[in-house]
Parts: sequence; structure tokens; C-alpha cells
Amino acid sequence: MPSNLYRSAILCIFSIGNAAAAGSDPALLGCWRSQQVQVTFADRSHTNQNGDCVVEYDATQAHSHCHNGTGEVETLSNYQLAGPGQLRVTVVDPATGNAKGPASDIHYRIEDEWLLIDRQFPPAPSSGSNKQPASLKSVSVRERSARCEPRGETGLRIGRTPRSSLAFSVPSGWEPYLVDPVNDKNVALAINTSLFIGAFTPRDVKTLLAGPSQLVMLLDDVRPGPIPVRASEFDSVKKQFAEERPAKELGTFQITCDQPDRVCGLLGRANGGFVYTELVNVKGRVVMVNGMSTALSESEATNVLSKSVRTFVQQLRSDNAK
Repeated sequence: MPSNLYRSAILCIFSIGNAAAAGSDPALLGCWRSQQVQVTFADRSHTNQNGDCVVEYDATQAHSHCHNGTGEVETLSNYQLAGPGQLRVTVVDPATGNAKGPASDIHYRIEDEWLLIDRQFPPAPSSGSNKQPASLKSVSVRERSARCEPRGETGLRIGRTPRSSLAFSVPSGWEPYLVDPVNDKNVALAINTSLFIGAFTPRDVKTLLAGPSQLVMLLDDVRPGPIPVRASEFDSVKKQFAEERPAKELGTFQITCDQPDRVCGLLGRANGGFVYTELVNVKGRVVMVNGMSTALSESEATNVLSKSVRTFVQQLRSDNAK
């Protein structure tokens, strides 16, 4: 997992990339919320990140505002149009207006409600490392709320792993299961590369030494890449989900629903317990909502877990309806 310093550097790069220039393009004016940042390295490997960040454009400057575990980080940039779809941005000191470094050239485009950024980095001096950033791509969604600000601390999760852009409030009768993926191997394996929204348990469920007997986990899937996921992209996601069947020794898997904006499946684990999953398309993101239990039969799991997951899906859609 990236170090805090490395993650901060990525978010700084994102702020520079996203503070691309508003005065030259009226469509850029307003507020944008970061959804995914993908950095590709010289060896062609890549990492996906996201922070609790927004960027607001006025006629002459771009103001980036991020919230992280150590507080608030604000970045101010000047900009100018360097060519069609190309912007030159300079980060400046908000107190003096002086440049804090050289200008950067960034390519951008707007697709419906999304802003996509593409930045290529110059080759680094030879250092023998293939982990020098070669390019950055990001996607942000237009934020139409009255205030352009990070979500801040929500009480839904702990830890400093990458965050989802999506809003979420806990459904009635449930409470956050506060676990840091860095300190819990099983949770980290379940999250994998996804953006962790949170894990939740019923208020009356028993928590055993090995963890709660029933759990719902929400993950923002980064595998489609830094793009807005619409109907055609979600069709590909559903096809991939149906084809990603686990090895027989790990359990049995069956598709239980297939609709234009959601797909569902039930996994019976060979070592006991069930996982019911729904993939839904929310605000251009693919969200995996997993309901897990170690204490239910198959018929109970299908009923209880699917009902719980749908409660969370409805809440997620409601919280992100604007």
C-alpha cells in the first residue's frame, strides 16, 4: 500500500491536473469532485488512488480543497489555454501569488457530467527505477450542491486507505463496523484495489472473535479505469462479473439477477458461509455491495442477505441522487 507521503504526492498531482483552467472554457466553471486517479509508471504498472477532494473554478483561478487524515490541504492555481483541449497550469502561493514551480501542460475533456484529465510526465533522469510516474489520468464528476467542499469525516470508516467520492448515510438499524484495512488482512483481501466506502453490521448482531456473523461491505470498483461508467461500460462490467467464477474448491456461484443497472450473485463458500453481491451503477461508478454471513443456510442467506444488500443499494442511490 502506498506510503502517506506517496499518496499525498498523488493527490497533489491530481490537484495540479484538475486545476486545469476554467476561464477559457465556460463548461469548466463550477465544482468538480474527484472520483478516481490512475498513475502509470515507467514499467507500465499502475496504481489507483482517490482522495476526498474537490476543485472549484472561477473566471481566473482554480481552488483545490482536499481533506485527509492530517487535516485540510488547499491548492491555488493560475491557468491559461495552451491549445484545443490543452491547458497550462501553474500552482501559486495564495499569499503572494508567486509561482511555486514550473507550469504543467494538461489535456482535458468534458463528457456529460464528467471531467477527464490526461497528463504525461517528462522522462525522469536515469535512476535505475521503473517506478517513476509516466502519466496520470483522472475522472471527476460535477458537484451541484450549494457548497463545494470535501465530505470530511463521516464516521463511516477509519484508516487512510483511498476514499470513494460517493455520499452514503447508514440505514436505520445498522451501524459502522470500524476496521482499518491496513490492520485486518481479511478486510484488505476483500477490498483488494477498490475504494473502501465502509462496512456495516446490524445493531443487534453478535460480533465474534473472528468478526461479525453478518456484515455488509460497500466498495467503489476501480477496475473499469478512470472513466465515467455508463450503460455500455456497465454491460461489460456485468459480463466480467458473470465470467469471474471462483475455483470449485472455493465454493459455488450463481447469478441471481441481471438488470440494466444491476447484477447479482450468490457465492456459497466451501469453508462455510455465504456472500451475496450486487454490482450497481451509481453516478458513473461501479459499486459492489456485499452481504456476508457465517450463520445462515442457503435459503436464509438468499433471503436475508439480498434484503440487506438492497436496503444499502436504495440508500446509496438516494444519497447520490443529485
